[in-house]
Amino acid sequence: MKKILTHYLVRQFAAVFLLCLGAVLAIYIVVDLIENMDGFIDRKVPWIQVLLYYIYYIPYILFLILPVATMLATVFSVGNMARHNELVAMKALGISLYQLVSVLLVLGFFVSIAGFFLAEVVVIQSNRRKAIIEMEYLKTQRQRTKNIFRNLKIQEPPDKIISIGTYDSTKKIAKMVRIETFNQNALVHRIDAPEMIWKEEQWEIQSGYERRFIEDREEAASIDTLIQFSFQFRPRDLQLAHSAPEELSLFELRRFINRIQQSGQEVNQWMTDYYMRAAFPFANLFIVLISVSLAYNRRKRSLTIGFGIALMIIFFYFGLIKLGQTMGHNGSLSPLIGAWIGNGVACVLGCVNLVAVRK
Repeated sequence: MKKILTHYLVRQFAAVFLLCLGAVLAIYIVVDLIENMDGFIDRKVPWIQVLLYYIYYIPYILFLILPVATMLATVFSVGNMARHNELVAMKALGISLYQLVSVLLVLGFFVSIAGFFLAEVVVIQSNRRKAIIEMEYLKTQRQRTKNIFRNLKIQEPPDKIISIGTYDSTKKIAKMVRIETFNQNALVHRIDAPEMIWKEEQWEIQSGYERRFIEDREEAASIDTLIQFSFQFRPRDLQLAHSAPEELSLFELRRFINRIQQSGQEVNQWMTDYYMRAAFPFANLFIVLISVSLAYNRRKRSLTIGFGIALMIIFFYFGLIKLGQTMGHNGSLSPLIGAWIGNGVACVLGCVNLVAVRK
């Protein structure tokens, strides 16, 4: 009997979840299309490109609205069972609230895992393809020059600092390059080159000047032969600093953070976004916990009230997430706490409500 009721609850949750997911996705796309319609028309964007733009946009939208769909699915599925006295029948059969919650938490866990893999496997690539369409059809000429990065400085362990005047990510050419080598904070060697090119998995310099600093003397010589460097940083690393976190995989983001730390720069913002990549998908698990107790004893209330409760919780939760993220960025909280504070508060409130609810 318990197995049958579990299957019934899963079907209830899944039906409402998919319906809510589709409805919120449709509303999101329609609103975004209305906002961007003038831009599409003014720039005469082909309809096929508009279609591709939103196809690539859908995975990221789904990732963002998963907590909303999870919340609505929990409130409506449990609320409907309460209104039709199905929960009373479950109690009579000896099925407690905690058994009901355990089933919903498992469902929330699977939604969280699906959201995490959606972000890491699908969203990264789709966002990059969407960015290409934006750059080609929706950006102005000035905005398109964003593939040219200026005034870059990279610390190459253990003793080198590379300064780059401009870097063309399309051609993979760095210009106005200076490679400095230090020994106990003293400059001992420097290369000045007009260009450094990425070729065959290495950086190459074909011309420039090489200087060696020996005590009070300086020895200089022109470079007229090819010099290859096996630096740790690659072309992708030069673009990471100008990429949005949602366009980077966790591995790329972690590697970029490590490089920033090596150069002695502040990493609070990037570390907060790094921890958020795990915290946000698992919000679905904690949202189930906080919402199930609110819907459990709602037999005499309408679905409209349940919908209103769900919206209030969603607004409160996202506000808390944004507050924690902002405080993590500016250093008011540690990045880990800033990223997880929303989930932590949801977990505490959910457990308190669960204990206090009438069984």
